[in-house]
Parts: sequence; C-alpha cells; structure tokens
Amino acid sequence: MWRFVISLLLALLVITSNGISNELMKAKSFSLKDQFGNLHELKFPREKITVLAFADRSGSDQLEGWIRPLYQRYREKIDIYGVAELSAVPMIARGFVRSIIRKSSNYPIMLDWEGKVSSDYKYEIGKANIYVIDEKGRIQIKKVGAVNDKDLNDLFSKIDYLLK
Repeated sequence: MWRFVISLLLALLVITSNGISNELMKAKSFSLKDQFGNLHELKFPREKITVLAFADRSGSDQLEGWIRPLYQRYREKIDIYGVAELSAVPMIARGFVRSIIRKSSNYPIMLDWEGKVSSDYKYEIGKANIYVIDEKGRIQIKKVGAVNDKDLNDLFSKIDYLLK
C-alpha cells in the first residue's frame, strides 16, 4: 500500500514539475520602444533564434562580455536584442535617462519603463540576464551575471545545437 502511495506522489510530483518547467520555458511576446522612439514588436515563434539581453543600471556593465562574443560568432545567424529594465527610474527623469542611453549606444535598446517585460521574463535585478530562445519560442537557456568561460561556452553549445 505504501509503495502505491509513494509511487503516486512521485508521479504527481513529476507531472507537476514538468508542467511548471514547460510554462517557464515559453517566451512571451512583447513590444517596447527603444531609446530612439522606434517600436519593436517581438512575437514568438520567430524565424531565427533570438537572444534577449536584459540589464538594469547595475547589470549593464556585464552585458558587453556576453554580447560581443555572441555577435562576433553568429552575426546574421541569430537576432540579439537588448532590454533595459528601468522601472526604478522616476517619471521626471525618464527623458534624461533616455538621452543618456541614446548617446551611449547606436544599437537599439528597448526601454522597459514599467518593468512588466522584465518581470514576465523573471529578470534578476542587478545582473545581466541572457536568454536564448529557439524558433518555436521556447527559452532554451538563461544565464545570469558576469560572463565566464564556462557559461559562455554553454551558450555557444546551445546555440550551435539549435542552428543545426
């Protein structure tokens, strides 16, 4: 009898955890304006593998270590988008912050003033958050914090596998 109960509980645990992990793996579609005022609509699924790079002010210094190697290795094979988590910026300072971002980057960076998109993606505050999303719209891998060789190679391996 106990074996049956334990087996049933284990089966329920596996089913429940699979349901949760599958839900967490779905990328949510969204639209945000960049620092130049252009609207970007990301809808999943997409034709290409997509990398989303999230950061707030504290995590922004960690992004280049991730983005530069990804861009150098994959260029036109994948899409890379930056999202700035700016929910802590007061309304009165938004224009100033937008102009700072505009001057510091020629590449479009989507501005998440309300923090909704960042929240939807379970953004971890104060760190770079890198997401690799396959063409079907599933988050395949997430890396958080400053880059290191192991995590960068994990990202490369996952993207290489997805490109096959």
